[in-house]
Amino acid sequence: MLSRATILKITAVCLFAGVFTTLSWALVDTTIHATGDHEFCTSCHSHAPIGSSYRESIHGGNNPTGWRATCSQCHIPQDNSLHYLWVKGVHGVVDPTMEILKDTHDIDWHANRERREHYVYDSGCLSCHKYLATATQANRKSFRPHRKYFNDEKSGLTCVGCHEHVGHSNLGTHLQAMGWEKNNEN
Repeated sequence: MLSRATILKITAVCLFAGVFTTLSWALVDTTIHATGDHEFCTSCHSHAPIGSSYRESIHGGNNPTGWRATCSQCHIPQDNSLHYLWVKGVHGVVDPTMEILKDTHDIDWHANRERREHYVYDSGCLSCHKYLATATQANRKSFRPHRKYFNDEKSGLTCVGCHEHVGHSNLGTHLQAMGWEKNNEN
């Protein structure tokens, strides 16, 4: 039989652990959300042209409802929390480091656009468009372009492989207007 003092100690420890865990999760969750939107990403990165092209796109709020996808919804994998935190952590370290150590105009954004499958995740697209397959099956015109992807008839297809300008309207024009000339060797 436990003494009353022991029961109080166990209760106090459990309460402290519960409060600590809840506050820790709230802090992490708040930080994750506060560092995933356009305003945060364009404040410390050399992403001015990326930000302006994003704001012109449907995904950047240029739509009748004003809804916007956050940067992290597209550029951080949404498949599981550990993968999400890992990629977000890597970007959180590498991107500001490169911003400090490198002339930002040395970043070849035009070449990076060609590698968009490496930093735009289908899991992000499908977290918002998760009912696309079932919603379009009744409409052949809508489903036909996505049939190979959803039926896995041809591996290697990605959302941005076909929708190459999604999320950033006229990005090439914005890049050139802000000093990122296109290297014709790419």
